[in-house]
Parts: sequence; C-alpha cells; structure tokens
Amino acid sequence: MTKKVFVTDYTIADEMDIEQQMLQEIDAELVRAQCGTEEEVLAQIGSPDAIITQWAPVTRRVLQKANGCRVVSRNGIGVDNIDLAACKDLGIAVTNIPGYCIPEVADHAMALALACLRKLQPTVDSVRAGEWGEGPMKPTRRLETLTFGVLGLGRIGRAVANRARPFFAEVIGFDAYAGGEVAEVTRRVESAEALFCQADIISIHIPGTAETAKMVNSHLLGLMKPGSTIVNTCRGVVVDTDAVVAALQTGQLGGCGLDVHDPEPLPQDHPLRDFPNAILTPHVAYYSEESVLEARRQTVENIVLFFQGKEPISRLV
Repeated sequence: MTKKVFVTDYTIADEMDIEQQMLQEIDAELVRAQCGTEEEVLAQIGSPDAIITQWAPVTRRVLQKANGCRVVSRNGIGVDNIDLAACKDLGIAVTNIPGYCIPEVADHAMALALACLRKLQPTVDSVRAGEWGEGPMKPTRRLETLTFGVLGLGRIGRAVANRARPFFAEVIGFDAYAGGEVAEVTRRVESAEALFCQADIISIHIPGTAETAKMVNSHLLGLMKPGSTIVNTCRGVVVDTDAVVAALQTGQLGGCGLDVHDPEPLPQDHPLRDFPNAILTPHVAYYSEESVLEARRQTVENIVLFFQGKEPISRLV
C-alpha cells in the first residue's frame, strides 16, 4: 500500500519533483499543502505515514489527528515548531537536517558583522542621499583591536569563530553544553555574562527553546561595552527585540545585524526599521543554490532511511 507523506508547507522549491522521485524508493507519495496555522494543518492533515514541515506548527493536536504518522521530518535545523514532547509520548520519530547550511549561515553572520562594524548601511545611505565623506562611519574601530564573541558553539558557531579569527584580536565563546572541541577555535569563557562583558561584538548561535527565549535581554546587553554590536542568525525568539531597540536608542548598542526576528515577518511599522545602524535581512542566512538542493534531498532522505529501518541523518526523538 502506497505511503502518504504530508507536506505542511514549503517555500524553497516550486516543484517537489526531486522529493517525489526519492520517495518512490519506499513506495510513498507526497500530499502537499501550504499551511500557516495549526487550524490549517488540522483541516488538511488526514492520516499520513510521515510529515514534512518547514514553518507550520506541528502540535500535539496535529499529531493526535494524524493517526498512523510515524515520523516528522523538519526541513531545516530548528525544531521549535514541532511539539517534541508530544512526539515522544506518541512514539513518533523527529528528524532534522543540521548540516545543510553551515557555511551559508556562518558566511552570512560574518557578512553582517563586518557590515555593522564598518558601518556600511549608513554609509551607503549617505551616498545615495548625495552626501560624500566619512561622517556616517564615525566612530569606527580597527577590527584587529576588537574582541569577537560567539554565543553557542555548535557547528555553526564554531564555523563563525573560525571565520572571525583572521579579523579580530581575539575570539571568545560561551556554550553551556559544548565539549572540548571548542578549544580549537576560541577561548571559552565561564558564562554568558562574561562573554557580554568582554566582547565588542557577539554573534548568536543558540537554539530557539523555552529555556533560551529572550536570553539576550536588557541585562546582558547592559553588560556590553557602550557602542558594541550583536548579530543574530539563529532564532529571533532568543533575543528580546524591545531590549535591542532600547539599547540602540541609548547608544549602548552601536549597531546590530539581524537575519531572524520576533515576530516574523518583521512588521512594517516596527521601530527596528528606523535605525540606519540596524542591518536587517529576512531570515535568508541559510540560502544558496547548493544548500537548498541539499536541504530538499536530506529532508526526504531522513524519511526514506527511517522506513528502511536505518538510522536517519539526524534523529532527535
């Protein structure tokens, strides 16, 4: 009997020909939807054997209604849109693809960091306005005098640290869970507070969970040197956006580079849009032609491997 793989939502491909071809190996076919809310998923879910999800919420109610589902495959790294506890209770496996865009996100984080520190956005804006001169760059520090901090030393955080080493005086990092491998790329400090006290710029690479929600808040930002910079390419929820706005207003933050936001999309009237020293990109750090193709293949490969009784690329539940 042909298996059903329900796709809650998908934005990185117009056609899913690659996915359908791969699923033939386990006699499965795609049932494709474009859901944005729990209610939309509930209305269309049916009784699939597997679920592929990008951003749509896969809640306990969804999983209970998806009678017979055996595996949820996240088309991405973070799994904050999937109820992991419910999956565990119901015996449903959860997979993700943590390695598909490491170089892209690390490159994007460094691009934001360098653009902020060299004040490219306000400088470009001044040229477009007919002005000429170094005024918008003042004050700008020499990069090799600065300390670069990394919050979260998983694979992407370590890749960013490696990229930062040639530019900065020192690279430091904090991760409550990372092992000894981080010593190869950074000096590890004892706490998040120590990181924010010592670094001139911090790139954030932690998962978006209930535990990390608004972890980067007014307390941590207040510990930074006046005029410091933060970059976030992981999840918007880990940063208290109101605290960032306040820190930009007072000059405690000299700039920020944000690819992820809370909420997303960033509302048109959001105050962050008013700061020329806030470089904002629309959650695209993952993107390249190569990473998209890899994501499509690996998302389905996890399902194929699961139904073949083999270990998926990355299984979380």
